[in-house]
Amino acid sequence: MHLSLSTPSYTSPSVKILSRNMDNTIQDDTIAAPLTYPLSTATTPPSIKYSSFDSSIPNSLTQHSKDYCTSHLNPQNRTPRKRSVTFDDCILPFNTSFKRARIKSTDDTSVANTQDSTTSYFSGTAFPSPSPTPISQHPTWHQEQERQGEQLQHRQQQQQHHQHQHHQHHQHHQKQKQRQLQQLQQQQQQQSLLSPHQNINDPTILNAIWNMPNIIDTYDTLPTSTKSYLIFQLLKRSSASSLKFVNSLIMPILKRDMLASLPHEVALQVIRYLDVRSLCRAATVSKTWRSIVDHDRAIWRSLLEKDGLGDKNELGSRPERRYRTRSLTPSPLPPIRTMEERNIESINNNTGNNMNEGIQHMSEPMDIDDDNNTNCSNDDENQNVTPKGKERALPSIYNPYKNDYRRRHILRDNWQRGRFKRSTFPGHNITGQSVVTCLQFDDDKIISGVDDRVINIYETKTGRHISQLFGHEGGVWALQYIGNTLVSGSTDRTVRVWDIERAVCTHVFLGHTSTVRCLQIVMPTMVDGQLKPAQPLIVTGSRDSTLRVWRLPDPRTDPPFNGNGVNPWYMHTLTGHGLSVRAITAHGNTLVSGSYDNAVNVWNLETGRLVHRLHGHHQKVYAVVIDPERKRCYSGSMDGSIRVWDYVSGICLQILEGHTILVGLLGLTKNHLTSAGADGILRVWDPDTGICRHVLSGHDAAITCFQHDEHKVISGSEGGLKMWDIKTGRHIKDLITDHVDGVWRVAFDKHRCVAAVYKNDVTSFEVLDFSVHGLENLED
Repeated sequence: MHLSLSTPSYTSPSVKILSRNMDNTIQDDTIAAPLTYPLSTATTPPSIKYSSFDSSIPNSLTQHSKDYCTSHLNPQNRTPRKRSVTFDDCILPFNTSFKRARIKSTDDTSVANTQDSTTSYFSGTAFPSPSPTPISQHPTWHQEQERQGEQLQHRQQQQQHHQHQHHQHHQHHQKQKQRQLQQLQQQQQQQSLLSPHQNINDPTILNAIWNMPNIIDTYDTLPTSTKSYLIFQLLKRSSASSLKFVNSLIMPILKRDMLASLPHEVALQVIRYLDVRSLCRAATVSKTWRSIVDHDRAIWRSLLEKDGLGDKNELGSRPERRYRTRSLTPSPLPPIRTMEERNIESINNNTGNNMNEGIQHMSEPMDIDDDNNTNCSNDDENQNVTPKGKERALPSIYNPYKNDYRRRHILRDNWQRGRFKRSTFPGHNITGQSVVTCLQFDDDKIISGVDDRVINIYETKTGRHISQLFGHEGGVWALQYIGNTLVSGSTDRTVRVWDIERAVCTHVFLGHTSTVRCLQIVMPTMVDGQLKPAQPLIVTGSRDSTLRVWRLPDPRTDPPFNGNGVNPWYMHTLTGHGLSVRAITAHGNTLVSGSYDNAVNVWNLETGRLVHRLHGHHQKVYAVVIDPERKRCYSGSMDGSIRVWDYVSGICLQILEGHTILVGLLGLTKNHLTSAGADGILRVWDPDTGICRHVLSGHDAAITCFQHDEHKVISGSEGGLKMWDIKTGRHIKDLITDHVDGVWRVAFDKHRCVAAVYKNDVTSFEVLDFSVHGLENLED
């Protein structure tokens, strides 16, 4: 007997392909290792168990099975023998309706009649009941196969005997067919033991392939819960390669962009829990994520303050920048899409129209590209494709706070690593050996005062000498400028007000009888809900032991004054010190002064009244600083101590000890108090507790100047200029060495450090620019 593997002409192409593939597989994998079924031991989820189905289903299926067997499978009074089969993880059993009906014949029938009923036996409605694991992996499966083979052989022998009695002329033909069937059975049994693949000649497989379209059609009519159960049973009987194939089809459908699916306001709340590194990485995930991250100004503003790149007052007062573009025509904002709809949703629909005011795009993009993002519509993709077909980067979303964060972060990194560009230019003084007594600069100009009566103005970026201010008849020992107004004090006992742009002196204030040693411009500050003082003031301290207070004139609008007659700008003369006033500091209406009489005085600027006279130092007071947030002031003395005062009550709160000699310099920021002494040591203190955090030692001589902020300390002394990490106390770098003889003054801002140095009998200026590495292409 020969079984043909050909399929009818009307069979679907998928069935034909499957038949060929299975045939090839059997030919190639006759000795293949048994497959494994990763999900064979999986427990049926409760949501798709039989117990979760409608309770009426078992009875309906039982009746359906009886009717079907009576009408189709029992044309000759065959009686189906029932046996109860239980689903895995089920409570109630299914009857024969989901199990192959084992037919018991009541009379002798021919083999042909038995084979004729095969089509009905494997019809789509007689679906076998699933077992917990694939049947080929059951421990008794092979024994069952052998038992069925013996039963089949026994029936064949009975059939041969019956045929021999009635059809002797076919005896030889029947023997030959029996041998073929036995060979086929042995071949199938060997293949079932060696490989999980079934023989394509097996009638069961042929009928399964034949009925596959019916199975698919039946699946479409099943309830959702039944579909889930059927799929689960199929997956339990699938190999790892089949599961991998199914997974490759399912995963792209089930993927969902969580952040893009959220409402815009909720998405913003989510990303505000991220740090800056995580935010930058999130912006590279997709165009949608990039748009969400880059449009949020509030998070970047808060990160500036959180990471110490700007304080609240500075960030709150800075003007709001507009989004800008370098192209002639602005391009639209990149759309926000969801994974499900892939439709364009503008951010404006979620956040309102306020975000759109003044918003445009920069055509120069950030380093963010998402070539793999498939969520964009064709129109959007075409906008980002050049005429040559190459995809260009996305238009940059200009967020002023993000841009500011990037700039400040790069700058801080340059400072911490000591990366800068150095330029040097000579100082213009009469003798060439003059001492630079005071120094102040900004992005445009450097102004220095020297002890040879001249004030010099230089261009910051190039060092070009812009102008000289002549007028003082003695050395300039103090100066300060705000905007275009410069105020200077000299050994000639005068205070002068200058118009910087015109390089002319507009006002001369007389009154002091000795050298003007210190001065400060006090600008109105919000204190307790009021601006104090009511107008800008000039406060000067002199070696004549007095302080004087003037209103600050405007060189452009106020009439000039040469010192003759009654001074309309004069307010108070503060008397109370017995010796030279060495240092002053003011905030609002509170003025603190330190004197060589060992005392620290607290004054009211508006009234000129002496509020407190603070005693405690045993020697001259050289430095004072005020802390308006804590209502404290600090004083440094020649006795080597630093005293902490409550300037409201006048009580000495604490004495900070550690220096062995003169404490000539003090500096204060929000979180750090720094002191420098003639012992060549800098100390960093905690303003709240008074604990010394770090001792910065490395200079070989007295420290002549220093400045610090919340990240670094830069100090100058004989031998060079050093930079320290104020948080760790680590020495970062020697900024200037070159065996300099001295550093007169040092000052720094966000971008540069300027130092006046003395070397080989010549005074010169060193400009260290920290903004040239990594910021060349960033605009202000």
